[in-house]
Amino acid sequence: MTSAEGPGAMASSNNPRKFSEKIALHNQKQAEETAAFEEVMKDLNITRLLDKWAGM
Repeated sequence: MTSAEGPGAMASSNNPRKFSEKIALHNQKQAEETAAFEEVMKDLNITRLLDKWAGM
């Protein structure tokens, strides 16, 4: 029996939708985390600018 005939071959060929859904969920989660990170960095930069401006 080759690997193409094994039990994994049938499962992967029958579940491409589930795999694509997992990728979509991963991409969505990554986008949300990136947006949260960028928001924190924006707040940090604003705080640094205000501190620098207040110190002048």
